[in-house]
Amino acid sequence: MSLLGTTLGPSGWGAYRVDGTGFERLPDDPELPLLSPGFVDVHIHGAFGVDFVTASRSEYGSALDALAAVGYESLLPTTVTAPVVDVDRFRAELPDHPMIAGFYLEGPFLSPKHPGAQPKDAIVDPPDWPSDWDATLDDPRLRLVTLAPERPGADRLVRRLSARGVRASMGHTDATFEEAAMSGVVHATHTFNAMRPFHHREAGSVGYVLTDDAVDAELIYDRVHVSRDSARLLVKAKPAERIVAVSDATKAAGLSPGTRMTMWGLDVVVDPSSVRLLDGTLAGSSITLLDAFRNLREDFGAELAIRATSVNPRRALGLTAIPRRWTRWHGDEFEVVSLSGG
Repeated sequence: MSLLGTTLGPSGWGAYRVDGTGFERLPDDPELPLLSPGFVDVHIHGAFGVDFVTASRSEYGSALDALAAVGYESLLPTTVTAPVVDVDRFRAELPDHPMIAGFYLEGPFLSPKHPGAQPKDAIVDPPDWPSDWDATLDDPRLRLVTLAPERPGADRLVRRLSARGVRASMGHTDATFEEAAMSGVVHATHTFNAMRPFHHREAGSVGYVLTDDAVDAELIYDRVHVSRDSARLLVKAKPAERIVAVSDATKAAGLSPGTRMTMWGLDVVVDPSSVRLLDGTLAGSSITLLDAFRNLREDFGAELAIRATSVNPRRALGLTAIPRRWTRWHGDEFEVVSLSGG
């Protein structure tokens, strides 16, 4: 099976025929549909009522099927700050599935000054070696780790991760610009959120992310975690290939607004684009990358939307195969199709 449409291919933006062997450039045709390659979500805690931290294999299956139906091809199930025994249980239940490209450890090596909705009592310093965290940190499926680079021992942990090819991400951090610049991180967790803000006398973590062209910047573009104006600043400051859209979705994604539930031991309520603690604190999003793609396309154009939701995260994870799942757009209507016909 092959697909015809306008997309971002090896020769840039334009019309292509895409099949399992690659891309064939075609003459531009405004009548062709827009094709967006399968979404790659490097930061997702759950969806459709399933929390990946506590999910069984069968629950994973139902959530992955639902995500595939909205255009997902790959993802990193993401932890929250938790004791090592809970993370060990999460790793034991993580299925071997073609959509799962590894896992993302968000915490517990964070700043208590910027916990967001992360359980504050489980935050710890980066470990010495050896430690109870060794099995997790040496797990070959580990792809990303969020840490606060100003914490004692963070520099040692960044070196350890980098030596194994694991991406160290700065997040939930009170790092100054200088501390961030000296840290060796290559990624920023949900940029603008839960990090030391920009100030004209001390540019902070946010200032570092905006000005270092080698750092990938996650963007939760539900227009709640990050406003249009702040996203515009990020888009102007960063190279287009360094913006990585993430859902940061929780099990609330796909559930009806107003739904109340317990998540990570906290009482939360779902609103149209996010999930919040009862005091109003953001506790993650309730969008998928399909929603993020729509928002990015509307505000910044289809090319950036494709880069941020697929091309850039593929590059970050080293995924080189031709995307097998695509979303074909006719205006605002879409259908998810597969090169294999499945």
